Amino acid sequence: MLNQGKLTKLEIKGYKDSKYSEPVSGARGVFKLQLNPKDYSVETTAPPMEKKTEKLANGTEIDKIVIAGKKCLSIEFYLDSTGVISGCDSVIKAVADLKWLCVEYQGEIHDSFFLQVIWNALVFNCKCNSLNVNYLVFKPDGEPVRAKVTASFQEFVDVTIQTLKNNTSSPDLSHLRTIKAGDTLPMLCKEIYGDPKYYLQVAKANRIVNFRSIKPGSQVLFPRLKK
Repeated sequence: MLNQGKLTKLEIKGYKDSKYSEPVSGARGVFKLQLNPKDYSVETTAPPMEKKTEKLANGTEIDKIVIAGKKCLSIEFYLDSTGVISGCDSVIKAVADLKWLCVEYQGEIHDSFFLQVIWNALVFNCKCNSLNVNYLVFKPDGEPVRAKVTASFQEFVDVTIQTLKNNTSSPDLSHLRTIKAGDTLPMLCKEIYGDPKYYLQVAKANRIVNFRSIKPGSQVLFPRLKK
């Protein structure tokens, strides 16, 4: 197992919008793990095997929506306020903050927050499926001071991108990229199109204002271009 001291702490960041452009403000907008998980798992579901068309009562055939496969991220970590490990003064408060960020209904957006799980190379845009908290150690008065949290996150893809993923004949499907640290539009255009000069067209297609500063985790479409 890698030395955790050499790794950045896993963070769960909240956003108010599905474009991941409006972060949740304040200290509760980011939950940083006290201890990194020893590992994480990613499950990918296959799209259902269904017909691609269906016939209406009047005999007309229409395209049938088929949901493309998505990824589910599962992590397990501990909260500890015994004083043995720094970073948590109260397990009760930490659990409340985690629930508020991940699963509670937010009246301002009429939904729970959109989330981004970040840990070194992992950048995962998602919504929280579930939080399971197992309280392990208690004070004499019953207050929990150690807990194990099992969290499940479902990949979130913007509706425009999901539509393209659902359309298996789309020429854009193989050119949907998730931006990683160090990626640039010219570099990716060189990789995909064989020439970096198309970066302005890609920026325009994705409504990217500042192509020099694209956040890791952002998803960018590289459409079929007329060269």
